Amino acid sequence: MKKFRIGSILIAVVFGLAACHLSSIGPGETKLQNSALVIAHRAGGGQWPQNSRTAVLHCIERAQAGAPEKRIDGLEMDIVLTRDGIPVLSHDPWVHTTLCTTASGEAIRERVLIRDKTLEELQSQYLCGGVRDPHFPQVEPKAETIMTLEEVLQALKKAQHLLLYLDVKIDGDLTAGAEDYARAISRLWKAAGLPNRLYIEGPSAGSLAAYRSAIKTDFVPVLSYPAFSVMENSARTAVRARWLTRLRLDSPWTAARQAQAGAVVGPTQVIFGFAAAEARENGVQVVLFTINTREDLERYCGWPVDVLITDYPDLGHCPGAD
Repeated sequence: MKKFRIGSILIAVVFGLAACHLSSIGPGETKLQNSALVIAHRAGGGQWPQNSRTAVLHCIERAQAGAPEKRIDGLEMDIVLTRDGIPVLSHDPWVHTTLCTTASGEAIRERVLIRDKTLEELQSQYLCGGVRDPHFPQVEPKAETIMTLEEVLQALKKAQHLLLYLDVKIDGDLTAGAEDYARAISRLWKAAGLPNRLYIEGPSAGSLAAYRSAIKTDFVPVLSYPAFSVMENSARTAVRARWLTRLRLDSPWTAARQAQAGAVVGPTQVIFGFAAAEARENGVQVVLFTINTREDLERYCGWPVDVLITDYPDLGHCPGAD
C-alpha cells in the first residue's frame, strides 16, 4: 500500500509538472481585451464589395472621422500569394468566379489559381467587385483591380490605431506554402513600420511556426478552429467541430495550446461560452465570427472574447473596448 501511495504521488507530480509545462506553451504575454473589439469582415463585405479597395478605404475613412456611431476597431481581410510572391486580397485561392470578371467584363468560366498568376497578370486581366453579391444584394457593385497588402499598409498610415487581421489562405496545392507567405508578409510589415496591432491567422501549428520564425516584430498568431478548406464541405467541418467541442472531446484551448497560438478563432456555432472561457482563463485570446445583428453584438460583447468579426461595420462596437 505504501509503495502504491508513493507511486501515485510520483505520477501526480509528473502529470502536474507536465500540465504546468503545457500551460506555459505559447505567447503567454498576449494581452486579453477588457471588452471585445469589433472588426470588419473582409473589410466590410456586407456594406461594400468584399476584400476590395473601396471597402478598405471606407473603413479607414470612418476611422479617421472618429464618429462614435461609425467606429470600427479593425480590418479583417483574406490574403493569397501570387506567383511572384505578392500578397493580395482574395477570399478564395482562385479569382472569384462569381464576384469577378475578365477585364473586358466577361464571366470567368473556370477557376484561375492566384498562385499561378503574377500581380501584373491579375490586375491587367481581371476586375472584382463589379458583380452584385448574391449574399449581400444591398451592396453597390464597383469593379476594381485586386488590391495588394502593400496598398493596405500604405492606407493604414492614416489609421494607425486600427487592428489589422490577416486570414492567410493556405490550402494544399491550391496556394503557396506558409513559409512563402511568412517571408512576403514579414518584408512588407517591416518596410511599413506601422504601430497597428497585427493578427495573422493560420490553419495549423506548422503555419503559425512559420509566421513566428519569419516575423520578428510583435504580432498575435491565431489558430483557425476548425481549419476550413475549400476542398471540403464547410458546414460538415463546422458541425463535426461543434460536436467535438460540445462533448468536450476537443476544445479551442487544447488546439491553441498544441499550436502555441496566442489566439483562437472560430464561428459562434462552434465556440461555446464555456470553451471561450477556458481559452481566456489560460491566456489565449478568443476571436468569433460572424456577428451580423445588433442583438448578437450585444450578446457576444458580454462574452469572454477579445475580437468580434462582422460583415457590417455600421453595426456598432462594444462598450468599454480599448
